[in-house]
Amino acid sequence: MKRIVILLIALAALAAGVFLLLRPTPTRTPAPAPAVPAPKQSPTAPTPPDLGAALALDRLADCSRSDALAAILEQMVRHDPTTFESRRGGPITVPGHDGPLIPTFERTREIDGNADIRAVVADLDLSGRWHGLALTGLRRSFYEESDVGAFQLRFAEPPERVREILTGHGFRLPPVGQVREIDEDGITTSLGIERDGDGAALTCTTG
Repeated sequence: MKRIVILLIALAALAAGVFLLLRPTPTRTPAPAPAVPAPKQSPTAPTPPDLGAALALDRLADCSRSDALAAILEQMVRHDPTTFESRRGGPITVPGHDGPLIPTFERTREIDGNADIRAVVADLDLSGRWHGLALTGLRRSFYEESDVGAFQLRFAEPPERVREILTGHGFRLPPVGQVREIDEDGITTSLGIERDGDGAALTCTTG
């Protein structure tokens, strides 16, 4: 009898072992990896507007100004109709720019005997493109109560490069630092490219 009991116990243990061996192992799902934040995208710089088209700058080949360019230059300076004194102009709306632009302004006065010399310089930071060149601003300068005045288009590129590009687009420009005189209706205008700091300026001078 004892042998039968021992045999039954052994069979039960063997069956339990076989069950444990044959039991399917539960599948464990790995924990999801922590999300990696996407790299921050640098804001894209706005593309400078094509001011060559907006302001018809090709007319400057003989120092002629389009109505759009003339309006901007005129708004850079205001005049007191009583004293004829100048002051800063603006704000100025320019095609391709989101908001109005404000020029800087400088007025100097020098009295030498009977001469009362009042010089005015106004600058407008103006980013844009023209024939692939990078425009950086406009400058207007003149003497009050005088016919002598000038305006400049300022560029980031060196003067030799500006002259090369504009000459390729029909401008008749003298060597850098020299001027070409244009006579029209008894008014003489000088046109030239000059060095302007690290960049260049296309200058038109009258008087």
